[in-house]
Amino acid sequence: MSSGGAGRTCGRTGPTDYVALARELAPRFAERAAAHDADSSFPHENLAELVSSGYTAMTVPEEYGGAGASLAELCRSQRVLAAGCASTAFSVNMHVHGLAMIANLGGESAERACRQVAEGAVIAGGFSEPGVGGNWWHPTTKAEPVEGGYVLNGRKGFFTGFPGATHLFLSAATTDDRGLPQPMAFLIPKPERGVRVTAEWDAAGMRATGSHSLALEDLFVEEKWSIGERGTLPLLFMNGVHWAWCSFASCFVGIARGALEHVVATQRKRVISVIGKPNAHLPGIQFKVAEMATKLATAEAYLEAAIHADHETADPLGHYIDMSVMKFTVTRLAHEVVTLAMQVQGGSGLASADPLQRMYRDVVAGLLVPPASDVVLEWAGKQALDVPLFAEPRWAGAAP
Repeated sequence: MSSGGAGRTCGRTGPTDYVALARELAPRFAERAAAHDADSSFPHENLAELVSSGYTAMTVPEEYGGAGASLAELCRSQRVLAAGCASTAFSVNMHVHGLAMIANLGGESAERACRQVAEGAVIAGGFSEPGVGGNWWHPTTKAEPVEGGYVLNGRKGFFTGFPGATHLFLSAATTDDRGLPQPMAFLIPKPERGVRVTAEWDAAGMRATGSHSLALEDLFVEEKWSIGERGTLPLLFMNGVHWAWCSFASCFVGIARGALEHVVATQRKRVISVIGKPNAHLPGIQFKVAEMATKLATAEAYLEAAIHADHETADPLGHYIDMSVMKFTVTRLAHEVVTLAMQVQGGSGLASADPLQRMYRDVVAGLLVPPASDVVLEWAGKQALDVPLFAEPRWAGAAP
C-alpha cells in the first residue's frame, strides 16, 4: 500500500488563528471556484494550501503534535472557508471532522492517525453505500477476517475528497459467532490496488468535491488499520456526531452568509432607472434582505447552541438525534436564505458569471446529507413521545 502523499508537511508551527487563516485563504479559493465548478475538477491547489498552512491539522490534539482546535474554532473557520469555495470547505470537512472523531476514541490507532495528519496526511471519508442511505452504521461492505487483517469487498458512494486523499476512512462489517453483523471502521493508506473508481463525481452542486463512487475489490487491510473494536462503529458515530453535524452545518451557513453579503453588495450598486437610485431603496428588496438576515441569524444561533452543548453525555443516541435535528434545521434555513437571495438578485443570479448560481446549487446538498429528513423527524418525534425508536414494524401499531 502507498500513502500517496509522502513528503507533504504542514508549513506553520506554533499557535494558529484558524479563523484568520480561513479569511486569508478564502478569497484565493473564491477566485478559483468558478473554473473548478465548470470543469468539475478537484481543487488540488486549494488542498495543498490547506495542508501547508496547517489548516488540515487543526483537530489534531496537542499531545499528538497538533493544535487541538475546539469545535467552535473549527466551525467558525469552516463558515469562512465555505463562503469562498463551498466545495473546498465541504471536502476538507470530511478530513477535519473525521480526524476529530478518531482522536476522540484515543488509543494507538488514534495517535497514529493524528501524527500522520500532523505530518501532512489527508483523509477522505466513505460511509455511504448504495441501498444503505443514511444508515451509516449498517454497512453492507463485507470484511472477511484473514491472517493479519481483513479482506474488504463492497461499494461506496459519495467518497468526498478522494482525488486528494492520502488515507481513506471507511466502514465495513464482519460477523460474530451468531452470524450477526459487527460494523467496523478502518483508516488505511490510499492503496495502489483493491479500490476502483466506478463513477467520477459529476453533479449539479458541490461539483469540485471529488465525491467519486468506488468499488472495494478484495482489498486487503492490515489489522492495525482498524479504528476501535469490532461492532463499535455506531458508538463512534453517536459519540462524535457533534464534530460531524456541527461542522457540516457550518459549511452551509457559510454559503448562506456569503449569499447574503453578495446580494447586499450588489443591490447597493445596482441602480433601477425608474427611481434613479440603487435597488437597496426598494421596499421589496429590503423586506427580502431582512428575511434573509433573520433566517441566517436563527440558523447561526441554533448552530452555536449545538456547538456549545454538553457533548459528554450518557445518552449517545439522544445526542445523535439532537445533533441531527440541528443539522436538518440549520441546513434547511441556509437553503431558504440562498433561495431568497436568488429572488432578490433576479434573473441575473442564474448567469454563470454570478457566483450566486453556484451557491444556489451548492447549498442544496445540505438538505441531502444523511440522515434523511424524514428519518430525523421520525426519531425526534418518537424521542419526544417516548416511543421506542427501533420498534418493528417501524411505526408502532402498524398492521403486521
